Amino acid sequence: MRHQALNTRIFPAITQGALLLTVNKRLFRHLRESYDQWMLAQGKNVWPTPQIYSYEGWLNRCLADLGEEWRLLGQHQEQCLWEQQIEAAIAGSEFELLQLAQTADKAVEAHHLIKEYAIDPTSAYLTEDQRIFMNWRSRVTERCQQQGWLDKSDLPFRICAALADGVLTPPQTLLLAGFDRLPPGLVRLQELIAERGGQAEEIDLDNSAPGQFYYFTAHDRGHELDAVARWTRKLLQDGVRSIGIVVPDLQQQRQRIERVFRAQIDPEALLKPDAEETGFSLSLGGPLAEQGIVHAALEFLAVGSRLTSERLSFLLRTPYLGGARVERDARARFEARLRGWRQRSFSLSGIAGQLVGETELERLADKFEIFQQAQNAERWTPGEWAQRFAEQLQGLDWPGDRVLTSSEYQALKSWQVNALEALTELDAVLPPVSRERALALLRRMSREREFQLEAPSGAVRVVGLLESAGLSFDQLWIMGLNDTVLPARVQPNPFIPYPLQVAHELPRSSSTLELDYATRILARLRGAAAEVVFSYPCQEGDTPLRPSPLVAWQGTPLPHFAEPADPLTGIKTAAGELEQLDDRRGPRISEDIVSGGIGLLQDQAHCPFRAFIHHRLQGRALEEPGPGLEPAERGELVHLALEKIWQQLETRENLLALGDGIDAFISAQVDVALNSHFSTRMRPGEALLKLESERIVALLHDWLLDVEAQRDDFRVLATEQKLTAELGALRVRIKVDRIDELASGERLVIDYKTGAQLKADDFFTVPLIEPQLPVYAVCDPEHRADGVAFARVRKGKNGFVGLTKTADMLNKVKEFSSFSQTEDLGITDWGGVIAFWREQVETLAGDFSRGEASVKPYDPGRSCRYCDLAGLCRIAALTELEGDDE
Repeated sequence: MRHQALNTRIFPAITQGALLLTVNKRLFRHLRESYDQWMLAQGKNVWPTPQIYSYEGWLNRCLADLGEEWRLLGQHQEQCLWEQQIEAAIAGSEFELLQLAQTADKAVEAHHLIKEYAIDPTSAYLTEDQRIFMNWRSRVTERCQQQGWLDKSDLPFRICAALADGVLTPPQTLLLAGFDRLPPGLVRLQELIAERGGQAEEIDLDNSAPGQFYYFTAHDRGHELDAVARWTRKLLQDGVRSIGIVVPDLQQQRQRIERVFRAQIDPEALLKPDAEETGFSLSLGGPLAEQGIVHAALEFLAVGSRLTSERLSFLLRTPYLGGARVERDARARFEARLRGWRQRSFSLSGIAGQLVGETELERLADKFEIFQQAQNAERWTPGEWAQRFAEQLQGLDWPGDRVLTSSEYQALKSWQVNALEALTELDAVLPPVSRERALALLRRMSREREFQLEAPSGAVRVVGLLESAGLSFDQLWIMGLNDTVLPARVQPNPFIPYPLQVAHELPRSSSTLELDYATRILARLRGAAAEVVFSYPCQEGDTPLRPSPLVAWQGTPLPHFAEPADPLTGIKTAAGELEQLDDRRGPRISEDIVSGGIGLLQDQAHCPFRAFIHHRLQGRALEEPGPGLEPAERGELVHLALEKIWQQLETRENLLALGDGIDAFISAQVDVALNSHFSTRMRPGEALLKLESERIVALLHDWLLDVEAQRDDFRVLATEQKLTAELGALRVRIKVDRIDELASGERLVIDYKTGAQLKADDFFTVPLIEPQLPVYAVCDPEHRADGVAFARVRKGKNGFVGLTKTADMLNKVKEFSSFSQTEDLGITDWGGVIAFWREQVETLAGDFSRGEASVKPYDPGRSCRYCDLAGLCRIAALTELEGDDE
């Protein structure tokens, strides 16, 4: 450490009663710890509490000594007060604010600056926006005067007035530490102490001689972060005890820094995500709302009458909802079932209905009952809502039934104090509000509240520019020093006339001030360590960056970095022999019969790997919701409607007899189909169902009149015909949509399809990629199939696709002998077609039984297009390697 003045002059002065005020809480904690260590070194076991405070903390302490702490508005109280007065001022006017909170933020900032710097805005020309702001300010000021409230900018004036009147005793010696720019209140305090014969002094904690400087130019931010982490690792290996890293935009980079540092400094921790981090600490922590336990609480409270699929999935997976541990597997199965419906949203009552009778999910059912009871439109005070929110969370057994980690426990305590109790404090400024408004306030408080884990400080400290004030290290790296950081861009407040901002030298008001401020920050940082590294990235994304002009980017390059230790680099550079495994075949099927649908053979034909994963390992991707009804579900509804229609009609003659009543008949059967389909699953909104019903009615009207009615006479013998075929060790379940008998006695096997990719040639592929109808033709004990066809029910593309035993059996469907493949395959009659199909399905069954599992798609363009296993089989990487070999 380089603070020699602490031990020789500052700490002795504190023992004599001097008051030391710091720029922030971090420096306050650092100096208090250093003072305690100094006293122990002096041989002391007991000593009075030193007069060391942060400036803000000292002001609050003085207000408490006056017995007036009730007068001070908190940050959220003041924000809500301004928003309330702004809304009241613009109500019924021509002005409308799209971003009330952001506008209020700027208004509060302007109000504080006007007070702190004693600015008279009326002494300059005011724009229309500035005149409107002055109206808002007068309303807020009047309300504060009526209630006797003080805001943050009033506090220095109130304390100085009490010191001047003798109500409070001013210190004889005032020491100020870490201030790059003194606020006006502190300047007034210095003057007051000097008037009473006291002494006020700014102390320089960074008064050591400048050390060695190093410079590093990174390709981009990722390269820079990786370099900092590896430099840090090298210093830790060398036993350096105090390492500082200054990041100007720490809030934006926090998560990225955590990830990179964890990977380089403690890569084993990546395998233990629940482990507590002690290797380094971040200055700003993270928003309380981003802590898992608090995020869950906010999600639970936000549950409304309808749930998005994402929120429902969260409720079923989170460990923070009571019963999650004992019902974990059952909840996962329930989620998979709901995902199968592919809905984007669900009604809360519908989910509760689905849980009735689910004996494995009794605790989850209880929680959804509580979610339903919480729905109301009443208005209560924020404090009453805080109580109701706490009771609801207690009823949900939040935060779950497992032991909390240290960080979770600390976040829980912070939530209770800094969120729920803070919401109660808004009773003073807000009338009764709705549940939605109360929850929005609670969410904003949690998002704006920084959560800092209380843990022992490690050797590495990562801080922002402002929080680095007064700190010293053995080694220091200052990163991200491009020309937009130091000096920073000018950002004047829009509600204060710009000439007044420049005249009163308000922060961020002019380039001259920013240049001076940046110069002082850099001078401070240069003396904060024996060795200091400056760095900047050359680009951010596609945007080139320039270095800060305040740093001389010439000098000693950085000498040493540790070797990369992140897991990815370790995998790439790991030595050792590679183990060769032949994964083209899995274990054979045992003697037991394996059952499956026709999809088993279809998957085996398209790709053996897909069949092995889907049907041997039972591995599938979870279904993803889509807008409205998914194509697969819409196809199911068409199938079901056609089934109901032909169960009623039976013959073409009866179809023609419908005449003008055909639409009413179709509509009635579609309604039956919809009610049947949604009797066992969540029913979507009626408006959506009405649109879908109209679509299906129009589609089937065209199909029946343009296709079915144009055929020769036929009779529907069966719908949804089921058959079980045994193929070696496989038992395959088959279902065909329809079997028609023609006037000639010939029979057609028909399967409905609503997709576009249908080719009759697929009945002759090797392997057979459309095995459903061929399997039925091969395994039907009555050998009734004289033709097979897909009925393509698709707007604008209605028709049959297939092949028949003889010509003219079905509209535009060719006889088998007209296919060129028959000559190549040596097929001369319909029996040859059946024999070819039997050979193909038995080959597919045999390959599956033997465990064939190679990544070998029949046609990547078709077989892989909708496959859910691309990330598992790595077909893209395999194709790329094959391309490189060529």
